[in-house]
Amino acid sequence: SSTYKILPLFPLVLVLLPVLTTSGQECKFPFRQGGWLHHRCITTSGSKPWCSLTHNFDRDRQWGFCAQSVGECASRRELDPCRWRNPCQNGGVCTAIPQTETFQCSCPEKFTGRHCEQKKCYEATHLRRYDTGESWGRIHLRNVEQCTCEAGEISCQRVHYTKCRRNPCKNQGICRLITSTGKEVCYCRNGYGGPDCSLVPETKCYKSRGTGYRGMVGTAESGARCLPWNSDLLFDELHLGTVNASTLKGLGEHAFCRNPDGDVKPWCYTVTDSAISWEYCKVPSSASRRIIPFNALPNIKKPNSSKRAGKPVCGVKHKKRLAVARGRIFGGNAALPGTHPWMAAIYTGQSDFCGGSLISSCWVLSAAHCFLSNPLKSQLRVVLGQHHFNITGPNTRTFDVEDYVFHKHFSIFNPTLHDIVLIKLKKQDGRCVRRTPFIRPICLPEKSMKFPAGYCCAISGWGRTREKANGYSTLQEAGVRLVSHDVCKRPQVYGNHVTDDMICAGLSGCVDACQGDSGGPLACAKGDVSFLYGIISWGEGCDQPGKPGVYTRVVNYLDWIHSVIKRKKGKT
Repeated sequence: SSTYKILPLFPLVLVLLPVLTTSGQECKFPFRQGGWLHHRCITTSGSKPWCSLTHNFDRDRQWGFCAQSVGECASRRELDPCRWRNPCQNGGVCTAIPQTETFQCSCPEKFTGRHCEQKKCYEATHLRRYDTGESWGRIHLRNVEQCTCEAGEISCQRVHYTKCRRNPCKNQGICRLITSTGKEVCYCRNGYGGPDCSLVPETKCYKSRGTGYRGMVGTAESGARCLPWNSDLLFDELHLGTVNASTLKGLGEHAFCRNPDGDVKPWCYTVTDSAISWEYCKVPSSASRRIIPFNALPNIKKPNSSKRAGKPVCGVKHKKRLAVARGRIFGGNAALPGTHPWMAAIYTGQSDFCGGSLISSCWVLSAAHCFLSNPLKSQLRVVLGQHHFNITGPNTRTFDVEDYVFHKHFSIFNPTLHDIVLIKLKKQDGRCVRRTPFIRPICLPEKSMKFPAGYCCAISGWGRTREKANGYSTLQEAGVRLVSHDVCKRPQVYGNHVTDDMICAGLSGCVDACQGDSGGPLACAKGDVSFLYGIISWGEGCDQPGKPGVYTRVVNYLDWIHSVIKRKKGKT
């Protein structure tokens, strides 16, 4: 029977007039800044409109002021270019983008270009489509050919070749070297395809975790189309150029689902709400397709209790990036969804906001000074799985608060002391948190656990990216190094304001927490497991030289935490 694959309308082609900077350089759209994708010149902190000169401003920091203001550019465009006629050809769908005063063409798979006007060429031996003007080599009937896509038609001619010095072709493919261009061409055995014979087109499902999946599904569970693994927008994620032995892990110049980091199933990067995200893919597991013979009892194995006991149930996050410590929260890098699955966004009333850490199904730990006004419990809400500030989505869960408990020695007259509060979530349908890849608790440390000065830990939060900035941000992350207690108590640092119940971190660099980050975690990892070593508490300004951030030392409050949770359980 025939199988019909329904693809989302892609690629999305943004139609913009060329925009130049005042120095005559061309703006690169879309460009990535603060984890968001921007399709036009932007303004920050009251500056003149500017743009990035590369697709990755977060990495390259190359920019220029736009030669024309955003308003002048907008005046030359129709407010709704899709209203009177469809500028997209060949069945493309026009979508107006109000914030950019332009539109996008959603092109069918066979077409590309600003208006979907160009027909692609499908190369059956490579299992992919090429744009007009692209060239490639192929082996056909024992001949080596150089092919070019010309207006949707493939034009090929025979060329001279020699043997390859090494064989880059996978799965025992045969390699030939085109003499005139020096390009290597692969001829694949039956059952394999692609430019390097790494694709297995007949694959319908994945085995185990799918690390060996080499099929051609390129659609996420939400229906979004996957980004290519060599996309410029993935400069510090798991990427064709950043993963060791990337070809052995199935990565390439394609947009098919893969599992290069040993996750539970194949996944891919997507663009969601103009930001880089990731999703699991619509690939069935071979286990779900297993057929049990009629009247045969399944062979049920008892779980190995010793192995299950050793598997961490907290503090484990999805690793969709290679580096842990880079950038900073204060003016820093945006985290990917699922990177800090224990992060809680705590909203108190209309304007007040703090961070927190999920430590068990019904309990969140935060900073007590966030609750100085003693807000009504009915005014509080806790959002888990949040990525963008105050924006909920399919990965988020919102909870009411049943109760919050201060430490017995906390005082509003000296809120930096014993700056810790426990928040109990109100159950929904008889339970609190259901674990997902985007929501899971962080581990509490053991009493004997101590990380040395200089140890790199992670901070995260939605706080200000500059000390005088307006509003909050996408979830930010950074690495900070722990500062010894003796150094932090020096008179030129904080003196006697720092007690044994506090930890300092971030003195030697430009990394710091800021307003709105309060209550968030200082997470220190051992191996792949993260522990809540501190709670973001206070500091002098944001990112002030010689003034590290100060954190509540969670180890000193373990007895209190366990006693409150045990007491509250007894009352329910």
